[in-house]
Amino acid sequence: MFSIRKTLAVCLSVCTMAAGGRVGADKMSTGDVKTDGLMVAIQERLKSVKTCEFRVRTLLTVEGEQYEILDDVTAQTPARMHVARVLAGRIRQTIVSDGSLMWRYDPEEKIVYRINMARVYRATQVEADADQPNPMRPFRALEWKSIRYSETDTLKGEILRVFEATPEVTLLNAELPEPPSRVRFSVHPEDGLVREVRYFNAEGGELLSRKFEALKTNVKVDEEQFEFVVPAGVHVMDVTDDIIDLIKTTKSGQQKE
Repeated sequence: MFSIRKTLAVCLSVCTMAAGGRVGADKMSTGDVKTDGLMVAIQERLKSVKTCEFRVRTLLTVEGEQYEILDDVTAQTPARMHVARVLAGRIRQTIVSDGSLMWRYDPEEKIVYRINMARVYRATQVEADADQPNPMRPFRALEWKSIRYSETDTLKGEILRVFEATPEVTLLNAELPEPPSRVRFSVHPEDGLVREVRYFNAEGGELLSRKFEALKTNVKVDEEQFEFVVPAGVHVMDVTDDIIDLIKTTKSGQQKE
């Protein structure tokens, strides 16, 4: 039986979304002129965004039931993040990344998980935090040639640009009950920030949705919140090798399909 707690952990996996996605990605073409033009415009908007505070409301579907995850996040480019997370209304987590190391603190279990992000990337070519929700990174962890502008939509009175793409392998693929085969996401054309993301399986069923709320950009942040201090009496586990093995196994399995 797939563990509900493990499934919920996908959204806190210390392993979608920096302007340009990968190194040099803003110089790559998707093969579609209209999509390229809109993406370039969005990336230009994001160049001025250095910090962002926001709430992420995630709905995860497992065996026909939905579970809610709430994240209160402070993010700073290029890869610093502090996340205060509540899962299913009761399980609390803290995730901290300084761009080099990522930590996940589970106070209920009195465990801290540590990941060396550089080692994960060198071994797998996958960014360890690629599945962490961040509205400043709309085109991250996507198969670049698959990205397509879909339509214009309206959410809470705001006109948004809607894109669809095939997601790349991240820990999201590895830990969901079934891998996502398509992602649909909405971006505000004025600030370039993501407002909503939805992941679907091969049959079109929705696996996961994320809504970004209470967005505040270029806020003054406390630099210390990106530095994790291990609490007293807590067991620390380095899971870097486990993450590398999981990503490699997932990649291998999908290539065989």
